[in-house]
This record gives sequence, C-alpha cells and structure tokens, in this order.
Amino acid sequence: MIDATLRRREWLALAAASLTLPAQAASPPGLLTSWVMDDQAWAGVWQLGSAPRGVALPQRAHEVQMLHPALGLPGQALAVARRPGEYLLRFDTRTARAVLWHDIEDDRVLCGHASFALDGSTLYTTETSTDTGAGFIAVRDPVSLEKVREFSSGGLDPHMVLVEPDGSLLVANGGLLNLPETGRTKLNVQQMDSSIARLDAATGTLRQAWRAHDPFLSLRHLARAPDGTVAIALQAEHADASARRNAPLLALLDAQGLRTVALPEALALGGYGGDVAYVPGRNSPADARFVVSATRAGQLAWWSTLGGDPRQLPLPEVGALTAFGPDWLASGAQGGVRGEVAAHSLERQLDRVHWDNHAKWLA
Repeated sequence: MIDATLRRREWLALAAASLTLPAQAASPPGLLTSWVMDDQAWAGVWQLGSAPRGVALPQRAHEVQMLHPALGLPGQALAVARRPGEYLLRFDTRTARAVLWHDIEDDRVLCGHASFALDGSTLYTTETSTDTGAGFIAVRDPVSLEKVREFSSGGLDPHMVLVEPDGSLLVANGGLLNLPETGRTKLNVQQMDSSIARLDAATGTLRQAWRAHDPFLSLRHLARAPDGTVAIALQAEHADASARRNAPLLALLDAQGLRTVALPEALALGGYGGDVAYVPGRNSPADARFVVSATRAGQLAWWSTLGGDPRQLPLPEVGALTAFGPDWLASGAQGGVRGEVAAHSLERQLDRVHWDNHAKWLA
C-alpha cells in the first residue's frame, strides 16, 4: 500500500505544484485525463493550446472523471489508480491540488474504473480480492470515498462498470486471474472466463450475463449509444500471434444479445482495444459511430452503430477517447492528439507527454 508518510511529505508537496498554464481570456475545450512526463505520473486538465496542468501521483491513474454535479463540489474530479490500484484521489481541477487521498483496503486492489449512481449518491468501483482474485463491486461514499459495502462483480477481473438508465450496473469482467505476488501476469489464460454482467445495484444480484463465442476475447471497456446499444472494446488473449493480431476489436450488446463484429481481411488492428466511445453524427443521426482505440496497431477504428462501414485513422499508440456531442478527441502514448472540434480537424503533438488510457471531454 502507499506509505502515508511518503504521501504527506513528498506526494502532496508535488501535488501542490502544477505545470504552468498560460493565462487565457476564456477557457478553451480540453481533456480531463492522466499522463506521464519525465517518469512522473499526473492527473488533471489539458486545454487546447496550453501545457497540461495537474496533480502529481504516486503511480499512474487509469480513469479520471468529474464528480457528479449533485454532490455540489464544482471543479472537483476523481482519479482511479491503474490496476492493481491502491488509491483513489479527489482533486480540484481549477487549482491542480489534491483534496482527498484514499488508500484501498489491504485485501483489495482497484481495477481502474469507477462510476457514480444516477443521482450521485453512490460511487461504484471495480476491485479484486488480493487473496483469491475474485471480482467485486465496492459501494463507496462519493465524498469520503469510504467503502460502505461490496458484492460480487459476477466474474473475475472486473474492469469497467457502467450505470444503466434503470440504475442497474453493467460490468465488463475481463475474465483473467491476477494476484499481488505475480503483478499483472495472467495466470489463467487457457481457462479465462470473460463476461458482461448486469447486476442489481441495490442487492448485487446477478440479473443476466453474456459471453462472446470466442473464449479468448477479454471484454473490458463499455460505451452506450442513446438507443441502448452498448459497444464493448475487446482485448485478444490468443496464444497464436496471427489470431491475436486479426481478432475482433468490437462487440455490440443490444436486445438481441451480444455479438462480436468481424474484421475485414484487410483490417488487422492488433487485437487490442484500449478504449471505446460513442460519437453522434454531426450532420445526421445516421452518421453516428462507435470508435475503438486500436492501441497496438496505432489506429482509430470506426464503425456504424450497427457494426458496419469500418474505417480507420492513424494515431501512434492511441489510447484515450472522448466525445461531447459530435466533437471528439483521441490521445496517444507518444504525445499525439487527434480529433474534430466544431467541424475542424485537430492534430497536436506534445513532446515528453505520454497520455494515459482514458479521458473525459471538458467543453
């Protein structure tokens, strides 16, 4: 676990510092995200035309998101440690200062994602038992970050949790077994059991579960379209390199069930989907798309919301995706940013900045 003395004397001192942000007449749009610069991890905001500005972290963060507006804490955000994660951080995006650090309980590690209940009254975090590797959803106070209770995630390796419009929880269980003594080493690839589980948020009861036909596809990230269709970004675990490289990157879950979207023969995307987002059509609802970051192939991969008409755009080591209306941005581990803002294409390169896996759009 993170040493409290180390945090008090060193990490909070770093968090009080920030990278210089030039004064601007109005705040331009940007990203709430995390990054690494000169071997130091950060979480905070990058506004177009400026340097990123954030809080120093003891280890990399994974998901970063604004607090639910019902909590009455404007400008504050939550950072979730990258798996196997040991901290949650509530911080102020306006001052780039830490507000509250929270160490995870000794018998649990975070899996990188969290979601607020529809009314903001609860925070759900995906977690794993350090003793058995079993998956859990922790129910936490959204302000103090203390755990109130927990229940099974419905599988192993829960990664992302999505709160559905009816308040139920949709959990992407990656299906892989990891233990603290072996770090991120996958101990059960031949027996992995990945699934999408729908849980009752009040009781933790498993309502329904879906699995891909290919047992070596790990279901990890989720994005919902307004019609209820959920896109899932996939990560292939096949032993054969060719099968892994040509594996599907997208699955769709709707009223008819779960189906993977096959890749055309000419479109090899490396078998690794780092993130997924829904992007509405700018000119017509028919133009709406799901986009997946094909991190290992260095491509943004686009599909219609029905899984057709695949396209791609290059961006080295692309990871984070975010959309706000028809505007969208993507960032990569080599410092590149690509997107479309107000119908104008955007390309940027920030030297020494290695963007992490996820981001949220700040309009």
